[in-house]
Amino acid sequence: MISFFKTLFAKLRPIEQLYVSYDSGGRRKPTIVLLHGIAASSSSWNNLLKELDTKNNRVIAIDLLGFGQSPKPKACKYTVDDHIKYLRKTIKTLKIHGKFKIVGHSMGSIISSRYCLYYPEKIESVFLLSPPIYIDKSELKSVVERGRTDFFMRIYKFLSEQKNFTIAASDRLRKLLNVQSGMEVSELTWNSFRLSLINTIVKQNTYNDIKNLIKPVHIIYGSLDEFLIQESIDSLKGQNQITVTKLTAVDHVISPRFAKEAANQIAK
Repeated sequence: MISFFKTLFAKLRPIEQLYVSYDSGGRRKPTIVLLHGIAASSSSWNNLLKELDTKNNRVIAIDLLGFGQSPKPKACKYTVDDHIKYLRKTIKTLKIHGKFKIVGHSMGSIISSRYCLYYPEKIESVFLLSPPIYIDKSELKSVVERGRTDFFMRIYKFLSEQKNFTIAASDRLRKLLNVQSGMEVSELTWNSFRLSLINTIVKQNTYNDIKNLIKPVHIIYGSLDEFLIQESIDSLKGQNQITVTKLTAVDHVISPRFAKEAANQIAK
C-alpha cells in the first residue's frame, strides 16, 4: 500500500522548472540550447560559451534534472523520458521563437537525441558531443568492441552500487583532469547520478533514436574519448542526415580545442 501511494505521488507531483544558468537573451534571435553530461552542470560549457556568438544568437545553458541547481526529486527514476519531461517544461517557459539548435554533451547527447525525436517540429538541428552510444554487444561485429561494451556496463553497474567509492573517485578524477566542471558526485547528487547512470545511459536506445531522426545530426568526438564505442559511431556514418567529425588527440572533456571546433560547426 505504501509503495502504491509513493508511485501515485510521483505521478501527480508537479513538474518543476529546471535551473537556467545562462541565457544571453533575445527571443527573436536564433537559439542554441546546451545540455551537459552526467554528474556535471552547465559550467561544463564554459569553454564553448567563449567560442559561441552570444551577441547574434540566444544561447541557453540548462542544469539537467538532478544536477547543478536544478530540482532533485527523490521519487524520480531519472529515465531519459523523465529528463525530457522536465526539459520540455523548462523550454516552454523560455518562450523560444521558432526552431532551435540543441547541443548535448555525453549524457546530454542521449537526452538531446530523444528530445529531437519527440519534438522534431521544434528543432533545427542537433549536435552530439562525445555521445556514449551503446548498443547490445551481440549486435557488434568486433570482438574488441563487444568486450569494451561489456567492460563499460560492468563498470557502470559497480559505480552505481558503490556510493562511497564513487564519490571519492569522482573527486580524484576531477583533480587528475584539472577541471572544475568534470565528473562530480556528492551526497547531494548521488541519487540522481546513480539512477541516471543506469536508467538513461545503460538502458538507452540512443542508436535507434539517432537513426530515426529526420533532422540534421552532427556527431563530434575525440579520438581519445575514454567512453566511446567506435563501431557504434562508424555504423551511423553514411546516413543522409548524419555527419561525423573525429578530432585527433581530444578526449571526452570539452577542451578549448574541442569547443572551438564545435562552435564552428554550430555556427554554420
